[in-house]
Amino acid sequence: MEDASIPGLAVAKIENGEVVYVDTFGFANIEEKKFVTKDTLFNIASISKPIMGVILLQLVDQKKLALDSDINEYTSFTIDNPFLQNEVITLRHLASHSSGIDDYYDPKSYSENKDSPVGLRSHLKDRLVNSGEYYNEGRYYLEYTPGSQRKYSNLGAALAGHLVEEVTGMNLAEYAKKHLFPLLGMPSAGWLLSDVNVANIAVPYEVEQCVPWFYLCANSEDTLVNYAINQFVNPPNQYKRFVPYPHFGNPQYPDGGVRASIQELSNFLKHVLSNSDLDGKPILSERMYNEMFHLQLDSSVSDSQRFFWRDRNNLIGHMGSDLGTFAAVYFDLDIKDGFIILMNRGMDSKSASAMRRIAKTLMQNHYSI
Repeated sequence: MEDASIPGLAVAKIENGEVVYVDTFGFANIEEKKFVTKDTLFNIASISKPIMGVILLQLVDQKKLALDSDINEYTSFTIDNPFLQNEVITLRHLASHSSGIDDYYDPKSYSENKDSPVGLRSHLKDRLVNSGEYYNEGRYYLEYTPGSQRKYSNLGAALAGHLVEEVTGMNLAEYAKKHLFPLLGMPSAGWLLSDVNVANIAVPYEVEQCVPWFYLCANSEDTLVNYAINQFVNPPNQYKRFVPYPHFGNPQYPDGGVRASIQELSNFLKHVLSNSDLDGKPILSERMYNEMFHLQLDSSVSDSQRFFWRDRNNLIGHMGSDLGTFAAVYFDLDIKDGFIILMNRGMDSKSASAMRRIAKTLMQNHYSI
């Protein structure tokens, strides 16, 4: 932790589908000297996507959605790629990042210490509907047939999350708080800041580091300079300082932003691996459970993309990173072993290297990410 300047850390290990180890280290809040606990909430960023995937597949089970139907059958506004004719975008395309909707990620759109005043529907229409304020001649559409290429898309994931509201009348955050989180042992988790105890969220930090004796400092937002300082200088800790970020509200919240504790995320993974909730009832039908882990695209397009989950070094899982946060969840589906790592520090070469080392330690060098 010291080598990578990680303020706070939470880890868990799953063996044979059971949580066998959970531990925490360091500070959730440096300024207040508040330690990370098993109940400290972390922003798990894009790990939110496979959580959303469970909800979407439940709605397929309920016949409120279909995997391969045109999403325009469900949306109250029309999604139409201006570069194609008669294209059909489906939920499967959105969940496999092959919809032809481009990525959108802009922290400048975040609100500080409050939920975004911009609704998800408005955010999507502004970018994907030709009358939208930021449509800009189809700026957020790509010139390829859905399913023929894969390009990671936070905007496409947000559109998938919006389908929940279109077919249930409840937005994704409300639906999860009522119908998913309580059943999987995640009572304090939430997508929106208004849904969680903000005082219990680990403060997100970036590390500003300086070259000794020179007025040259950088953090992970200055990618190249930060990398050069890391690799060629590796300044001692007295030349580093933690810079806190506020807690952010994201208008595109389905793509990331769930706040959950290490204990809650461990519960989630345990229940997903067993396909059973706290009452022992199936989370998904056998068909949808298998669909969640089925490779979604032709091997010529991608041999690793599942339903929001993705393969990495023979494991299934997802990483998440955003301003001041970095997280990973990976598992072996066959033997149901896995690990979870959460830290309140942004991703750069140092924290990524630390993440790999921690993963190897947790998995006793049997797996790596």
